[in-house]
Amino acid sequence: MKSKVWIFLLVISLGVFLFLRHGVTAFASETIYPFSNATRWFDQTIGLSFRAALTRVDYAARCAKQERELARLQVMFTEAETRETLIKHQRALLEYTPPVSCRWQAAPVISRGGTVAIWQTLRLGKGSAHGIRKGDLVMVPEGVVGRIADVTLHTSDVMLITDPNSRVACELDLSSEEGTGVIRGILYGGGVRPGGDPKLTLLYVIEPLRLRYMAREFEPAPRTRVVTSGLGNTFPKGLTVGYVLSSMMEPQRLSREAEIMPAVDMASLYDVFVLSIREDKHAP
Repeated sequence: MKSKVWIFLLVISLGVFLFLRHGVTAFASETIYPFSNATRWFDQTIGLSFRAALTRVDYAARCAKQERELARLQVMFTEAETRETLIKHQRALLEYTPPVSCRWQAAPVISRGGTVAIWQTLRLGKGSAHGIRKGDLVMVPEGVVGRIADVTLHTSDVMLITDPNSRVACELDLSSEEGTGVIRGILYGGGVRPGGDPKLTLLYVIEPLRLRYMAREFEPAPRTRVVTSGLGNTFPKGLTVGYVLSSMMEPQRLSREAEIMPAVDMASLYDVFVLSIREDKHAP
């Protein structure tokens, strides 16, 4: 009898335990639900936005770091190009051989075109104290730059062949196989038109030179080299001054003229060579 009572009590206790456990679980779930729901809402709204902001900040920081690194590499690349250009320039100075027998020396360009870069001149950092005289020839390996127009003790001014007032006796560099003979003309500085007056031109504006008074029957091919003819004893014979771009008959149709591109980029000169041809007996 007692065993049945104990079994009954055990069953009742087990039932009560199960009921109470379910109730406690349900009560706990209902109690925690608002907090769980609030946590989920906070995570999906504010938390998501906060993480997105952190991601954007991290991405921006990495982009800024990469941009700084790219800028540093670009600066290094530019410095390397500048050094390479300087090395090539210095090598060209060391390897330069004047095309004629003369006394010669390198001179730095200290200013271009005066104070406003209008006049077609260069100022060199050497003058009469270094043996430079008015009329000396100024060249670079590519060709003729001009002549010394004025000299002080430590500076000298160069009239470029691109100056509107410049006149150079020239001829076309033609092979003997063409059978045309010598084709000569007068090379005028930029900005001069037939029947017109010289005008001011900017040093950095590339304007073709004009080779005038050539034989009307001969039409030179583009890229034909133009050299000094040696006439007039101003420039020695055979120095490169430029290349033919095109040619046409002059208005009077008595001769032909050609547009000439200078062989030398006057705006990129940093050093030139001054040749004193009149003192060839002192040539090195």
